[in-house]
Amino acid sequence: MAQIKVSAPGKVILYGEHAVVYGKTAVASSLSLRTNAELIELPESNEKIIQLDFSNVNLSISLPIQQILDCFFTASFSHVNCDTKINELLHSVSQFVNTLDPLLQRDTPDYKNQKTSLEAFFFSLVYISHMEQIDLTKTAFKVHISSSLELGAGLGSSAAFAVSLAGCLLRWAQLQKNIQKNAFDNEDLEKISNYAKNCERVTHETPSGIDNTVCTYGSIIKFREDKKEKLTFIPDVNLLLVNTKIIRDTKIQVMKAARLKSLYPLIIQPILDSMDIIAEKAWNILNEANSPDLPSTSTGSTAANWCDKLSILVHMNQGLLNALDVSHPKLEMICATAWLNGYAGKLTGAGGGGFAYIMLKPHTEMANLGPLIDQLAEQDFNVKMAKIGGDGVKLEY
Repeated sequence: MAQIKVSAPGKVILYGEHAVVYGKTAVASSLSLRTNAELIELPESNEKIIQLDFSNVNLSISLPIQQILDCFFTASFSHVNCDTKINELLHSVSQFVNTLDPLLQRDTPDYKNQKTSLEAFFFSLVYISHMEQIDLTKTAFKVHISSSLELGAGLGSSAAFAVSLAGCLLRWAQLQKNIQKNAFDNEDLEKISNYAKNCERVTHETPSGIDNTVCTYGSIIKFREDKKEKLTFIPDVNLLLVNTKIIRDTKIQVMKAARLKSLYPLIIQPILDSMDIIAEKAWNILNEANSPDLPSTSTGSTAANWCDKLSILVHMNQGLLNALDVSHPKLEMICATAWLNGYAGKLTGAGGGGFAYIMLKPHTEMANLGPLIDQLAEQDFNVKMAKIGGDGVKLEY
């Protein structure tokens, strides 16, 4: 019986969110916080079922596999044309999940996330099963997904969900074909990223592709219109992640920026152009940190110099995002508190709430951040430290 576990990192956009939607450059990084997806084939039984356990949204349900086959594995959704009928499949998945409403916890805060998680799961299951010709009739199976990422807060939780699930399903398809490997190769990664980008349409409608790219490939990535460049050296930089506890909707934030651009194009276009320049400049500085002349410990004045430069650009980028009307008073409080303590902070992701990050100097420890953390705690913000630039999606077993 197959037992597969795949993990994928969260992400943080360091520079260029919203501008990336309009073809500008963004710089993003993977986080040390990860999502795990596990697929386990169940012992043979008369009843072929699928068990789903999504611990972060308090969802545990079972349903007959035949119910899925009857809905999605017909002539209208063959593996030949599934890739050209994404919108139709998205609509059908939404309708299918509506029929599962009695199994969900309608009167709880988890209800919306439960529906979204199910839509993302069934879209990926059906889509990848068609494309990779997975045989769902062979055995009952269980899928468990858990994460150390807060949901819908700008840290790539939906992309990490989609990437880890895509990795699980792709590996399952390979095992059914007796393909043995210990790690994902470049062809696998390209497939996983593309599958996850389509899955991201469940939550983001028209995803830029940056989230699934970072969660798939890891590291620090420069991204522009589906073209990526990966940093070969990862500076020893930690971020302080600060949760505003404000729930926001990515679609609404993107629409808000689009409306402002439509109303005031001569004002907003230069803002987007400036964000593009900031992201390009930050990328150049990060590559300078890759210089062989930089001390290997990254503790000297050279390291402090490039980190200070990056922090100034963080501060500038936040000002431009505020001008785009995608910030929030809570985010501004976090950034002001950081600035008063000698650090730079900005929102990450769609804005309007969610998380901000504060860039820390190399080798900064939590113990040395007492005054800053105390001030943020007094304002009722939750904080955690995370390292940037780690592994992308990987096969755990």
